Amino acid sequence: MEWLLFFFLLTESGVRQGGVLSPILFNIYINSVISALRLSGLGCHISGVYIGCLVYADDIILLSASVGHLQMMLDICYVKGTEIDIVFNAKKSSLFVVGRAHDVLIDSLRIGQDTIAWNKSLKYLGVYFNSGRTLQIDNETVVRKFYAATNAICSHVKFACEMSVLFLMETFCLPLLSYLCEALSYSKQQLCQLNICWNRAYRKVFKMNDWESVKEVQAMSGRLDFVHIYAQRKMTFYIKDNQIE
Repeated sequence: MEWLLFFFLLTESGVRQGGVLSPILFNIYINSVISALRLSGLGCHISGVYIGCLVYADDIILLSASVGHLQMMLDICYVKGTEIDIVFNAKKSSLFVVGRAHDVLIDSLRIGQDTIAWNKSLKYLGVYFNSGRTLQIDNETVVRKFYAATNAICSHVKFACEMSVLFLMETFCLPLLSYLCEALSYSKQQLCQLNICWNRAYRKVFKMNDWESVKEVQAMSGRLDFVHIYAQRKMTFYIKDNQIE
């Protein structure tokens, strides 16, 4: 009886925004939609494991190698969502192509009576992607936010010592560059771009010229450049993942 009352309150009021348990509670609530997609057999599989529906809280991705199957998956979401009083917002949804057909004109799909449009870019969990023959990471927004953050800090710490400013950079600016980097595969060019951004932050902190190398400063302060930060984050991620298995 308590569980029935709990789910009734959940559908009427929703889960608390920003709550620690909110993603877990929402996943329990939407499990009927996920189960229906998995039982349908529609969508992508890897080594027999179903990956046609990836969910983190209310951020849902449907993966399909067929446009027709994708429309059928959207129909399942609509029907099952209606049963548990969930309305999927087509205006906040996006269709995205990766592969040889990325530049082919495809008709829009529907969820219920609403149309979902195709887009060349996609934002998922704070990461920006571009459509192409392969999945492409878009770093331009991240770079702009990083430079805006470094300029904001430098404009307010004119009389602070260098190490204090560097600490602020590491606290508020570096996470913008390194967000989810352990789960992303950057190209050599992209990694070089991010490394240049981080090196320029050092030049701002220590008032160095553009042609001066920051490697000695990083070494003497016990820091790494972004290339090695990226490698370290990936290594830590793999080690933790193996320990969990």
